[in-house]
Amino acid sequence: MGKPLGLVLVRQALKRNVLKGLKMGRNGVDFCMFADDTLFLCDESFFSIFTIMMILRCFELVLGLKVNFHKSKLAGICVDRYPLNTYAKTLNCNTMRLPFKYLGIEVEGNPRKKQFWELVVNKIKARLSYWKGRFLSMEGRICLLKSVFTAIPLFYLSFFKAPNSVCNSIISIQRKFLWTWGRDNMAIPWVIWEKFFKPFEESGLRIKDIRKFNSALLVKWKWRLMSDEKGNGKTSLCRK
Repeated sequence: MGKPLGLVLVRQALKRNVLKGLKMGRNGVDFCMFADDTLFLCDESFFSIFTIMMILRCFELVLGLKVNFHKSKLAGICVDRYPLNTYAKTLNCNTMRLPFKYLGIEVEGNPRKKQFWELVVNKIKARLSYWKGRFLSMEGRICLLKSVFTAIPLFYLSFFKAPNSVCNSIISIQRKFLWTWGRDNMAIPWVIWEKFFKPFEESGLRIKDIRKFNSALLVKWKWRLMSDEKGNGKTSLCRK
């Protein structure tokens, strides 16, 4: 959905009290749509489902684009199966079970369990495999280590607190890739790992500490919510 038009339609629906979003924040801020792929979050009622259908229909009429409802899916949290199927038939779409993936992140999973992070750990392990280390110098391995860590787990670390066991697993993969030189045996670390976190001026390599990086990303969301609430009493998580 076009982002500006989608936001206008949803905000008008919220303003006229024909659509009730989820409540979040200390001031009860309505959060109804996260737009990239479009995700609607609303209360359980036939009226809300009908309003969403009308919003999508207005989108079709204004832009001349057609919404593919057969590719759309509906999921319910603590909603009985019968009303969920009724809502899905109204929207002419399919239902799906929780947990599901949205923008690469598992929704309704348990981030406290190690299994929740297996996909991230396996991707990092595949990118930092032993055979790649055989053909890279120390500088090349450091560069690859930084780029992989910054790109792959970024979304997960932005929304969930990583358990200590997951952090230790990722650090272990990084250390083995850096010191084994492409060998499958035990490595000898010549420098303590914490020294790599320091800036270049202090003889470090500016490799991010996963625990501090995770905490900083989570605190950024809190800061953004508090800043928006102090500014105008409303917040928009839809903007980039």
